[in-house]
Amino acid sequence: MGRLRTKPRPSLSGAVIFYGVSGSSSQCKSREIQGATQIHESPEGGIADHQTVVPPPSTSPSPITNDASSITSSLDLNTDSSSYTSLSSLSIKLQENRLDAGVVTKSYTKPSGRLTRSDVSTVLGLAKDTIALFVHVPYVQVVATVIQRIIAIADNVQNNKDRSLELIDKVVLYAGVIFDALNNSDTRSGNDLDGLKSELLQIANILESIYEILETLSVSTITARINRVFLRDEISGQLAEQDRRLDTVITSFQLKSSIVLRRAIHVEATQQSVAAQRSKPDAQSSRPIVRLRSRPQIMFGRDKEIGDMVDVILQQPPARLAILGPGGIGKTSLALAVLHDKRIAAKFDKNRLFISCEAATSVDHIIGDLALSLQITGDRCSGQLFDAVLALLHQSTFLVVFDNLETPWEVSSARADVEQFLQELADLKSVTMLVTIRGSQHPPGVSWSELLPPLKPVDLESALKIFTAISHKRDEYAEKLVQAVDRVPLAVTLLGNLAAVDGETTEALWHRWCEENVDMVESGDGRLNSLDCSIELSLSSPRIRRDPGALNLLSLLSLLPDGVTSETASFLEGGIPGILHTKRALATLRQNALLSADSCGSIRILSPIRLYMRARHPPSPDSRRFLQDYFLDLARHGVYHNDPVMKKRLSVESGNIEAMLTDSLDFPLDRPMEDVVGAVLAFCHHTYLFGLGSSGAVSLAAEKLICIPPSPSNLTPPVKRVTRPRRLLVFRFRKDAPKVLPVSDNKGPPVEKCANSTLRLRGDCFGCWGQLLSRQLRFEEAQNKFELAIQLHVEAGDTSGHAYDLHNLGCLLSRGASTFSRAQSCFKEALALHEQLGDQVGAAYDLMGFGQLLLQQAKFCEAETAFKKALQFFTECGDELGRASALNNLGHAVLSYSTPREADQYFLQALQINRTTGDVIGQADSLAGLACTLLLRSRFSEARQRIGEAIALRSPIENPDHLHILGRVFVAEYEFDQAVEMLSRAEGLHAQMDDAHGIAEDKRYRLQIDFFRGQLADPDLMRPDGWALRQRLSDLEDLHKEDQLGLADTQSTIGMIGHIIFYNNGTKHFKKALATHTELGSLLGQAFNHHQLECYYLRWGVFEEAKANLRKALELHERTENVQGQADDYNKLAELSLRQGLFQEALMRIACHALKLHTQIGDIAGQADDIYIQACVFLEQYRLEEAEDTIRRALELHWKAGFLYGQALDLATLSSIMWQRCTGQEATPSDRAAALETLDRAAVAFARCLAKREVSQCHLRYVEMLREDLSLKDIPTRVLTWEYPDSDDSDDEWDSY
Repeated sequence: MGRLRTKPRPSLSGAVIFYGVSGSSSQCKSREIQGATQIHESPEGGIADHQTVVPPPSTSPSPITNDASSITSSLDLNTDSSSYTSLSSLSIKLQENRLDAGVVTKSYTKPSGRLTRSDVSTVLGLAKDTIALFVHVPYVQVVATVIQRIIAIADNVQNNKDRSLELIDKVVLYAGVIFDALNNSDTRSGNDLDGLKSELLQIANILESIYEILETLSVSTITARINRVFLRDEISGQLAEQDRRLDTVITSFQLKSSIVLRRAIHVEATQQSVAAQRSKPDAQSSRPIVRLRSRPQIMFGRDKEIGDMVDVILQQPPARLAILGPGGIGKTSLALAVLHDKRIAAKFDKNRLFISCEAATSVDHIIGDLALSLQITGDRCSGQLFDAVLALLHQSTFLVVFDNLETPWEVSSARADVEQFLQELADLKSVTMLVTIRGSQHPPGVSWSELLPPLKPVDLESALKIFTAISHKRDEYAEKLVQAVDRVPLAVTLLGNLAAVDGETTEALWHRWCEENVDMVESGDGRLNSLDCSIELSLSSPRIRRDPGALNLLSLLSLLPDGVTSETASFLEGGIPGILHTKRALATLRQNALLSADSCGSIRILSPIRLYMRARHPPSPDSRRFLQDYFLDLARHGVYHNDPVMKKRLSVESGNIEAMLTDSLDFPLDRPMEDVVGAVLAFCHHTYLFGLGSSGAVSLAAEKLICIPPSPSNLTPPVKRVTRPRRLLVFRFRKDAPKVLPVSDNKGPPVEKCANSTLRLRGDCFGCWGQLLSRQLRFEEAQNKFELAIQLHVEAGDTSGHAYDLHNLGCLLSRGASTFSRAQSCFKEALALHEQLGDQVGAAYDLMGFGQLLLQQAKFCEAETAFKKALQFFTECGDELGRASALNNLGHAVLSYSTPREADQYFLQALQINRTTGDVIGQADSLAGLACTLLLRSRFSEARQRIGEAIALRSPIENPDHLHILGRVFVAEYEFDQAVEMLSRAEGLHAQMDDAHGIAEDKRYRLQIDFFRGQLADPDLMRPDGWALRQRLSDLEDLHKEDQLGLADTQSTIGMIGHIIFYNNGTKHFKKALATHTELGSLLGQAFNHHQLECYYLRWGVFEEAKANLRKALELHERTENVQGQADDYNKLAELSLRQGLFQEALMRIACHALKLHTQIGDIAGQADDIYIQACVFLEQYRLEEAEDTIRRALELHWKAGFLYGQALDLATLSSIMWQRCTGQEATPSDRAAALETLDRAAVAFARCLAKREVSQCHLRYVEMLREDLSLKDIPTRVLTWEYPDSDDSDDEWDSY
């Protein structure tokens, strides 16, 4: 519950030698890694959601006349002037704060300060007026309503607050621009706003996106806060993107509104007559039905796109829409789904046409197919046929889909004709037009209703549904398969067809995919049956053929799995061997949707396209080496962990760097293998510090070095190393890896010569590999790699590498008591080697290793001395990372003494250093240590925040000790369900690592939770049987048999539960635990034991002993600043006063101390205990009405906390109060029955807590009730008829236990 000190535990971080990087390696080649200008795509406007409309007011506003005199000079219209009205004065209300009435530029100038409350109130009033005045214009109401919602949520934003408030201010200011334009419209019907409709819908869409982001930032749950910390950069990018989109659409809106308000209003009076003759007078009713292509049977993940497009078609007739995207993304399926939508079918009925342009090479082919669909026959030239088509289309409303329009449009000779054809159709108000185009560019000349962005792959769940619907299989391998093809619908469909074959398994398919990739994803010829065909169709388009550099660039960029950042793109634009015009090639690839930009501005290539290019179109050797050189140079900067700019750059590019390191190892292109391996080892620094990346490159490097013949030492200068900090943490954070860093030539001790540089490099690779595996908590594999590294370094004559291998191996062996002696031998040998080499920093790490072993053996004073000596060495050598590790370990050492404030200072210093150096895992360790100090000082919400930050930093890797701490916080806050979840996950991970202490601690707290919740008994029988409980406690003792402190904590738990269940048992367990805690110097452990001894003595009426133990417990809790312990002590002092008849003293201790402190820390169960004492005092004073009200409040709080034993006490006391109130003349049989039923509920609760003595007392009380009212015997009870003796054989068995 946060009352006990945390258990020390070591970390697996060693003196981290990042092997194989010499002092000279820090001076990388002079290639400048440029902070490149970012490449930005113009954001596409999305489809607005028009369904959420504010209901109109019950009364319509009176007609409003615009004041035309103020704009007569600029509009040059003959309009009568009239007085201002409420809406026409919008601009006056915002005159001082709104933006200039002219066109808003994209360079938004931040206001000098936040808008005032009156400004915001004014805008809210204007929004309300706008909703009322434009009652028949729903899209205007949507804009005004969203503005209201954005303003309302402003005060709730919790993260990215400054940036969010700046954006909200901009929304408020732009509202003035919008309301000004609306004010100048002539009517409120919306007829004059048709020209602004598209822009207003785009504004609504962007404002909705802004509101969704702000709403995400306003959620206050722990999961949401952790996610926001982890995704803070992505959220900032989203805010910036919406900011840019808002600037763009407001600019467009102002330009458009200025034109709309200046044009004369006129109505078309005539229409052209139909010239073409029809064979039948009623074309719509008489022409034969042309069968449409059927609706896709398997369609998941496109509901939003379908709904948005259907809304646009129905609400913005005649709509013109284009579905864009790469091949296989589902453009045709989406168009068919829209075509077969029920609302579309109801509106257009038989007048829905689907024209495939896949085989068309000219506009004549399209016209011919369209005429055939309309059943227009006869020998006519192309022009006459098109006239006939236009004439028929003019007669009724039609929806026409042109699929794969890029085929004729991209033919140079036909491009102009196709564009003219589309413009002719777009002029018909009766025709709704939908086209699908492979690419990302809209054909010009058409006023598109919405500029829909290119389609993206479907989400993971939808992709799995597609796969499952086809194959009827779903498992982890199915998920791997759909992820491998980036959730592209065509690829997922083809994979599903393969998995549907009888006898085929998803596991076998996955292994095939790993070998064959896109080769296996085909079921025939044609773009819809083969992924290869679909991709090749995109690569063979006329645009690609006209720009050969585009294909070469695509093949080169396909080497980068994480896409191309703006910095890398800027570097590549400077020139690539074999590609003359890089910018032009990028533009061509974008137009064909072979590239896309994400929210961060990085260029992405879908996985199937990337894999296809690597297999079919590999880059030229010159361009490949060019890209390898760039990323190898970037990897060598991995040692610059103190450079924040480079640190961020490496984090963003980590996936690409690892891919290019692997590519350079596979294709060295006449480059010395040692150079590549050197870059691999340098980048291991970054991988280790930030937890980003894998051990793939370093493992491949070790394999490649086997093929290189041994080289003499004179070819490679000796390597000088200095160690990196260990993760030597005392709260059992012994899960992190050892590490090392290189130093420059002017630092460090003299180093011996190596006999063989190739063997040394292999040893360095295995050492780094072991470090990375340790960080991933894969300890058995890591141990194997360290042992191989030792063998290679000894064979190579590399004493320094040998020393660090021994140190790192010692860190791994210090995880369990059974290997302490081996760990001690490793540290001792490593220390001797480091002293022989004069490596002071290496010796410092070895001292910390010894300190960890001492800490594990509860020798806190000796451990603290070792850590302080190591800190001194690190400080003298200027090793900041070493200092941070030593400070973390000192924090846990003093925390073992239960001095959290001193420990807090050590952790804060370590955290500051780790943040400066960028050691993410070091930060997580420091944050976890701070969470421990906060937890022990009863500052639970702060502890939850700190440990949440630590977990987010380590994500996706889960540290079981961090989960355990979070579970402890949940226990302290009585959030038992979440506590069980965290502790169960921690126990599973501890079991995987064979961590006996971790398993024991997880089990111990879960046992306490079961006790608090009354889950130690069979819920049906509810008979007190302690055998299963004794077995659980025995298991805990076995797990802690080598751990004095853990055993003492287990004894405390045995005593806490045992004195409730086996009430004849004495103080044996408490006294054993107290003796151990006193011997080890654990103040909180002693305080807890004294408190429980007081509870035992108070239970049995030994008041003097109870008081003496309470005084001692209170003194210790005050020394350790444990507020929860102090509050509990005051509660028991009040109970002692109550038992001695000192009622006023009891009430004063509750009100002035216990309840005040419990309320201060948010301990609801503690508050319930305090209120329970108050109710008991009122009962003793026969203040029955006050007593009943008070005990019911206590019962409510105990129920809220889930503390069943407390509820049982409340119910038993409530029953006594109710029975005493029944003694009056007004009592009824139902009142007595209610008292009895309440007593039975109390007995049931006590039985579930295995509290036999309390159940027996309830039975005795039941007998007394029957004596006073025999009619109560007819009332059925669940427990009260049981009889429990004062003792039984089980107590003797417990006592011997």
